[in-house]
Amino acid sequence: MNHMKNLLFSIVLLLFFQPSYCDVVPPNSHYVQRCAKIINIDAFPDYGIFACIQSPTKKGIEAYLINSKDCIEKGYKFNALYIMATPRAYIEKFSKGSAQWLNDRNILESSISIPVGESYVDNDDPISSITEYYEIVEITNTNFELYKCKEIISYSDGRPVTLKNYPFPERHRKQKNNPEVVEIYPDIQVLSFLKALLLTLFIETCILFLFFKTKYKEATITNKLLLFTGIIASFATLPYVWFVFPAFIQSRIPYITVSECFAVLVESVIIYKLLKIEYKKALLVSMICNMVSFSIGLLINWITFTLPY
Repeated sequence: MNHMKNLLFSIVLLLFFQPSYCDVVPPNSHYVQRCAKIINIDAFPDYGIFACIQSPTKKGIEAYLINSKDCIEKGYKFNALYIMATPRAYIEKFSKGSAQWLNDRNILESSISIPVGESYVDNDDPISSITEYYEIVEITNTNFELYKCKEIISYSDGRPVTLKNYPFPERHRKQKNNPEVVEIYPDIQVLSFLKALLLTLFIETCILFLFFKTKYKEATITNKLLLFTGIIASFATLPYVWFVFPAFIQSRIPYITVSECFAVLVESVIIYKLLKIEYKKALLVSMICNMVSFSIGLLINWITFTLPY
């Protein structure tokens, strides 16, 4: 009798039990937000590009139309994500809820899968977010081909973003290089550099004015010369910090140490030569300028990538 009760109890559990999932972050790790975008959807106006989401229980599929500006979302991290393409005229014949997304030959699944959502990395790795950009190579009656064209990695420790470009598929290169087709996408790394340059120039020039209008006002340096010095100092150092040192120094601490020492020394010489002051004063001003600008950069990165939206 007891065996029969146990059997019935097990059957009830199997019938009504819904799998549960827990999301445990390993020790000494942190989340990294991943964003993926398909940036040339507008080049295929006759097709609808859909994100189809299937829960771990495999019960039905939710679908929504993707646009080129927003990150692709899949909700819960264990959901399955399928990127599908179908003629707009076909999908308009029935509601999205009634479509057989994975079994309809008129609805094509993409040639590659796209990772989205959150992942985690070791705390020693300062990566804070990854944005991946995809392009549609072609959509035919039997093929929906995507490829990842570039990836932008942002960090939480003040280092510049990393831009990785990926080659276009060789078999389609002739079509891609057609001179009648011009595709222009903004270089995010350059835009980020220009923002950092303007911010650094503003901060360090303000500190120069603060020093030489208060503590060192006896030097009687003109406003134009202070402004010129701030511009030259920033332009002479930041390009090396953003584009040269990262190519040779991959580890975080050595990169920060070398970059900041370089900036302090070069800017101190520029201040010393242009403002005609003692080198000790120039070195002190340079150290404070770089310490403040570096700290503000860290704070901005922390606010941008660590705090919840």
